[in-house]
Amino acid sequence: MYDFKFADIGEGIHEGRILKWNYKVGDEVKEGETLVIVETDKVNAELPSPVDGIVVKLGAQVGETIEVGQTIILIDDGSETEEEPKTEALKESKSAPGVIGEIEVSSEVMASSTESKPTTQENENKVLATPVARQLAKDLGVDIKGVNGSGEMGRVLKEDIYQASEQKRTPQTFTVPKVSISVQGEVEYVPLTSLRKTIVKSMTLSKQIIPHTVLMDEVIVDGLVELRNKVKKQAAAEDIKLTYMAFIMKAVVLALKKFPNFNASFDQENERMIYKKYVNLGMAVDTPVGLIVPNLKDADQKSILELAKELKSVADRAVDRTIQLKDLQNTTFTITNFGAADVAYGTPIINHPEVGILGIGKIAQKAIVENGEIRVAYVMPLSLAVDHRVIDGADAGRFLSYIKSLLSDPMMLLLS
Repeated sequence: MYDFKFADIGEGIHEGRILKWNYKVGDEVKEGETLVIVETDKVNAELPSPVDGIVVKLGAQVGETIEVGQTIILIDDGSETEEEPKTEALKESKSAPGVIGEIEVSSEVMASSTESKPTTQENENKVLATPVARQLAKDLGVDIKGVNGSGEMGRVLKEDIYQASEQKRTPQTFTVPKVSISVQGEVEYVPLTSLRKTIVKSMTLSKQIIPHTVLMDEVIVDGLVELRNKVKKQAAAEDIKLTYMAFIMKAVVLALKKFPNFNASFDQENERMIYKKYVNLGMAVDTPVGLIVPNLKDADQKSILELAKELKSVADRAVDRTIQLKDLQNTTFTITNFGAADVAYGTPIINHPEVGILGIGKIAQKAIVENGEIRVAYVMPLSLAVDHRVIDGADAGRFLSYIKSLLSDPMMLLLS
């Protein structure tokens, strides 16, 4: 009998809701065929069968929630006893989480029972925890070995880390008191969606850890408007929707190459910077269910038209919830578009553990003074937020000025 459990696939995903079963009890299933679609707060995961066999039991029905470590399905694969999985167990490594559709499956999310009988000092010090909980502990400066896990077999969960961090900070810092919200008249109580809960935690974590500082400026983009108008028909002929964002992305890529400290993460625990030699450019996408930040892999190796084509594809998949987990992982720098909401400026929140985020405002015509004369020009507002622990204001200013120079003279984008 094969006990197929919901594995820890990283990115803060620790539960899911059964969206669709492709098989029922008594059906025969082949290895690799999609058993079920599980809706998580970020992606709809198609989980393939790890073995051939007959479906004996479904762990949850459509609409029910299933957590990491719980049985999804029991499959009679002909074995008399529960076998070890045919694939290698998922490793607890945040740098290599499974890809949806290609998840390596373990018959036991937890390690083998020998962990409960340690024979070495290393085993005695081992802590059961998800990769996300381990990373969160590092970010918040919590010793995970001293945290009492509330999960199965004492597994340390994110909630345990938050609680330990709060207890650690209580003597030194102000703790937000519980608030009693008074109401008058008719009200409606609407529970938060899973995605909104994730956004709440992510934004709170970023603001708790990162001291943000924001620089704002604007750039005259007459040349950019003219260039886009010239080439967008040609792009349309190739079935490519050429937006300003593709040009902006190219400018950011070139700026990240010139200023590599912006394409990095701050390893607070080890007091070091981690410079990324690749550029995975994130783009905040407004969807009906909330904000999702997919990224364009290896954006530094793509032309403006290639960026435009991939941007449209990724954004569409984010909106209709067909985005895959791999499209959300390993972002190195993020862009958010205030202009889509008809807004000029904002104070964007950094996508932790990145060190910066660029906000783009609405392009509009306005009066400017140039060479002592007033004229009308197209102006693009820019808002750059940086992690002030590792990026000084002067460096942020130089980074923003370089992006301005590229956008004001877009031919430089085509020659690079």
